[in-house]
Amino acid sequence: MNNNLQQPPILIDRPLPTTGDLPINPLSTKGLSPCKLRAVLEYIHLHMNEGLSLEAIATHVNMSQFHFCRLFKQSIGVSPYHYLLQQRIERAKQLLLQNQLSIADIALEVGFSNQSHLCFHFKRSVGTSPKQFAQRS
Repeated sequence: MNNNLQQPPILIDRPLPTTGDLPINPLSTKGLSPCKLRAVLEYIHLHMNEGLSLEAIATHVNMSQFHFCRLFKQSIGVSPYHYLLQQRIERAKQLLLQNQLSIADIALEVGFSNQSHLCFHFKRSVGTSPKQFAQRS
């Protein structure tokens, strides 16, 4: 991709998940408050194509990294890192189905450092390579 030409960002065409869409344990009073959880999820979805760090997310909700990570996992059931990977893979699936970008461009668009990084996590999560996924769909 030519870095001299600026392409408009690809907007997420699906609504952000709400706390009602998440596998939250209704019997647990532990975890992030619904307000903080919503703020975190919005932040992750708005910045997932960047080099998002645990420190940046925790700072966004004024918490230490350790405390945030523990409460996030109690709320969602997975670590912030695994949640971010899941969201990047889901977005990559959407872009693969649109068949408008190369796999390398999709990798960069969703926040992976390169095509190989996307392929590794995609195959691990989905069970097939991005190319095979796009051809089957």
